[in-house]
Amino acid sequence: MFRFLHFLLATFFVLGSLTVQAQVDTTSNDTRYSSERLPERKVFLSGYVKNLSSIAIPSWGGDWTFDNFIHNRLNFKWYASENITVKVEARTRFFFGESLKTNPQYPIQVNASLDYIKLGGEISKGNSYLLNSFIDRAYIDWSKNKWQVIAGKQRINWGKSYVWNPNDIFNAYSFFDFDYEERRGTDAILIKYNVGNTSTIEAVSNIESNFDSTTIASKYSFNKSGYDFQLIAGKYQTDLMTGAGWAGQIKGAGFKGEVSYFQPYTAKRLNGILVADLSLDYTLPSTLNFRLEGIFNSNPQRPPNNLFFNQPVTAKQLTFNNYSMFLSGGYDISPLIKFNVSSIWYIDDKSFFVNPTLTLDLNKNTEFLIAAQLFGGADNSIFGNAGKYVFTRLKWSF
Repeated sequence: MFRFLHFLLATFFVLGSLTVQAQVDTTSNDTRYSSERLPERKVFLSGYVKNLSSIAIPSWGGDWTFDNFIHNRLNFKWYASENITVKVEARTRFFFGESLKTNPQYPIQVNASLDYIKLGGEISKGNSYLLNSFIDRAYIDWSKNKWQVIAGKQRINWGKSYVWNPNDIFNAYSFFDFDYEERRGTDAILIKYNVGNTSTIEAVSNIESNFDSTTIASKYSFNKSGYDFQLIAGKYQTDLMTGAGWAGQIKGAGFKGEVSYFQPYTAKRLNGILVADLSLDYTLPSTLNFRLEGIFNSNPQRPPNNLFFNQPVTAKQLTFNNYSMFLSGGYDISPLIKFNVSSIWYIDDKSFFVNPTLTLDLNKNTEFLIAAQLFGGADNSIFGNAGKYVFTRLKWSF
């Protein structure tokens, strides 16, 4: 009964929030507002509700697993003053399906949080359902003249490339987790100074339980010859690190790259790790587009079995091979229908991943997605026994 009351309260909160949202902000689903567009408003609410259904198909026989979850996101923004903005964003998810019955670790994996300050958790759980809610963004943004300070749960996006980001030392993410568009954030303090029109200096420290888990780094960004460059240096957990990245164009094709080197300052490991990524992308006038990206890791760590799905992703361990390659192609069949297929090839152990997607814009606020994640390779390869997954997703933004 207690869990059932929790569920009713959570449902009431979500539906009540949606009602408030409909009353407060029915003009646009765009969260990037400016004072010039809407000068009289100081508070904004936006978000979405989506339903994701999935089928897991084992590689060699076995039963198919059917799962479903409903995901609500609420984004709150308050312009407290001319210099201060407050943001709070939360996601509430209701899981139900067979994985909760067949996998005892599933609730633990779903409720896991890498944040030092954990705001949220499990609300209610049964044999075949789970309801949880987390605040994954909560920060104060102060800016004045050339200075900006952001404190709290935030996403610090230092990556330049599309799939793998060796420069993303604060909150690296997995390409396989396609349904978390906002990506993981971190508890941190960021200080930014605008040196000139195209140059900035950032200093960031996240908040962790001990010094060896903490990352402290600075970044210098500048533009030269049409390219955006960045230089990074700092402490990454138990390593000293340095890195660089760039983004520009070569004859109309996007050209991006990142490189990071990690050297331990303890006696636990003597050899450093070099991670380097290079990408090219090009779009034709017909909307046909291609993307090629490759990554090198001098010391990859192989996860046991299929645990790469839930393995924490770090800037040092973005892949599990020395050499990996990404290739994708996409085409807008019509302004409302888009097709894309992506693939990842682990060159060392000859395993592969193929990800076709079809997106239909039903209207300006509603989207329907059909996707598959197909893993393959030899029995002893990373993806050899990972299986296949088919997804459908209906998303309504407000």
